[in-house]
Amino acid sequence: MNKFFYGKLALNNLKNNRRLYLPYVIAAVGVAAMYYIMTAIAGDKGIDKMPGTETLGMILDLGCGVILIFAVIFLFYTNSFLMKRRKKEFGLFHILGMEKRHIGKIMFWETCIIGLLCIAGGAAAGVILYKLMVLVLLRITGLEVPFGFRISVSAIVNMVIAFLLIFVVTLLYNLFQIRKSKPIELLQSASQGEAEPKTRWLMAVLGLLALGGGYGIAIMVENPADALILFFVAVILVIIGTYCLFTAGSIAVLKILRKNKKYYYRTRHFISVSGMIYRMKQNAVGLANICILSTMVLVMISGTVSLNAGLENIIKNRYPKDVSLIGYDLTEEQISKIKEMMQQAAQETSSPIENQVEYASLPFVAVKDGENMKVVPSGELIKEGEICMLEIITLEEYNRISGEQQELAEDEILVSVRQGEEGDSSYNIGGQVFRIKQYLRDLTLEGLDTNVIYDGYFIVVKDRSVFEKLNAMQKEVYQDRASNTQYYVYTDFGGEDAQIRACVSRINELKEAYNQGEGAQNPITIRLDYREEAKEEFMIFTGGFLFLGIFLGFVFLMATVLIIYYKQISEGYEDKDRFGIMQKVGMSPQEVKSSIHSQILKVFFLPLIMACIHLTAAFPMINRLLILFNLKNPQLFAVCCGVTVGIFALIYGIVYGITAKAYYRIVGEQR
Repeated sequence: MNKFFYGKLALNNLKNNRRLYLPYVIAAVGVAAMYYIMTAIAGDKGIDKMPGTETLGMILDLGCGVILIFAVIFLFYTNSFLMKRRKKEFGLFHILGMEKRHIGKIMFWETCIIGLLCIAGGAAAGVILYKLMVLVLLRITGLEVPFGFRISVSAIVNMVIAFLLIFVVTLLYNLFQIRKSKPIELLQSASQGEAEPKTRWLMAVLGLLALGGGYGIAIMVENPADALILFFVAVILVIIGTYCLFTAGSIAVLKILRKNKKYYYRTRHFISVSGMIYRMKQNAVGLANICILSTMVLVMISGTVSLNAGLENIIKNRYPKDVSLIGYDLTEEQISKIKEMMQQAAQETSSPIENQVEYASLPFVAVKDGENMKVVPSGELIKEGEICMLEIITLEEYNRISGEQQELAEDEILVSVRQGEEGDSSYNIGGQVFRIKQYLRDLTLEGLDTNVIYDGYFIVVKDRSVFEKLNAMQKEVYQDRASNTQYYVYTDFGGEDAQIRACVSRINELKEAYNQGEGAQNPITIRLDYREEAKEEFMIFTGGFLFLGIFLGFVFLMATVLIIYYKQISEGYEDKDRFGIMQKVGMSPQEVKSSIHSQILKVFFLPLIMACIHLTAAFPMINRLLILFNLKNPQLFAVCCGVTVGIFALIYGIVYGITAKAYYRIVGEQR
């Protein structure tokens, strides 16, 4: 026998099954190209040289891992569609005299051909598209292009090794499937799963409970820190609920429709409902996968677009004025020295100080349990209450900043609730009881809204003696982890951007000179932020997430399209004989097409509807997660969600039109 016989036979088989394999190869090439691009960008030395890209590198490394994991799952899953269609063909080979080892050789050559096409095509497409993706990334992040066209050899090697291993494992799995199957099972594999499935009420109920639990967490959790912790719990519950409901709940719904005589006994409904009942067990997993992938696309794109679109809002919340200065545990002498430094730097750079706000406060963590503000030692288990942030300021500071003339007794306080509960009449702070004289509704001190992780309570006490008592109390409890008094300065500077940057740089220089000279024994510790510099760094951060969201969203969308395509193709082949029989017993072509249309609509758009429901339920939790980034604009997030859903639905509809035509063509082939 010619030594190239099996290779030629494998090539001929792939040509004959090009309707099945061409989309698979295109998708695999796309995933391989995406993996190369992400790996090449993450390892690019030019990006490492740019300022503020440490976080971007972490985001890109995360993207590499996600794409690789997704590639394994995705290629294995789509391979199952191919094997289902090919098993009957392999069974015929076996009946005609081929042994399983011969079939194994054919599968080996087929895998080699497909693997070579996918890896070579992925490398070529990745190299060609790499520069475009880099330009997109730099455009989103606002960075400049520090390098030209390049080919990353290490990224190509990583991609080749990763996808070679995937195809090897896929081949071994396929060989195992053929080896354990009998010839008659291979011949009948295409028509397996036709028995009417039983209604699994327990699974349907569990699905509802899991979905309800996930939705409940997403809707009820109000604290952003808790939302971050419980987000993945909610995601897992929703995934479990989705699979259970599509597997068991869909069958239950279809059987309920079948009992509805007015609905069921119509030509198009009769055929579609009865056909879907018999195949829903195998359809359910595909539909659930489409739903989960669609939800991932919608959540990733809408969330990352919101972060990028709300950049100005985020920066305004975090940096209300041009320059933010925070000093830690400073003496009065050091505070005076800082003011001198700022005045000197402003004069030297011709950047006059404007709209300055300054105050000193004591921030520390407590546990709120009703009216008790307990100061719990670090490491002690919190059994009751919620973690919150207290920020203490003296009445003198408050009156100076607000322009009011409030008066307080020794045991009285004013309270501004930044995020948390109102309505208490008093607070017991670490054993000291304070009556709440008034809740402040319009406290507008700069910088307070940057605390968004926990509930925040801004408390005004009578004088410095009460302030120091609370400071001593929290230092005694927290020991080396105790908070220090912080001195805040928020100010605008006149002049151009270059002048303000020079002014900030000069303040740092003066501070360093002071610490090395007269302040060497008691150095000044400050944090100095310039809003425009922070904006540039945050633009890199949000832009990196947007790039990753769009990048992974495209990959997931490609997987969704391919799964839908194979689902329609598989059902087309399965329905071809059934609809042929229906026409022979009297159904008109128009009735056949109408029933097909009804079935495709039900199956096709159910995952999209469920994905939109998932996104709606997840909206409150995702909005709270965005608050962690200081994006407090639910209206913007809602608009981004709506636009994302609209664009995705449009793409989904286009895919529907393409796959429906492929389905009609297959069903009509024998007529």
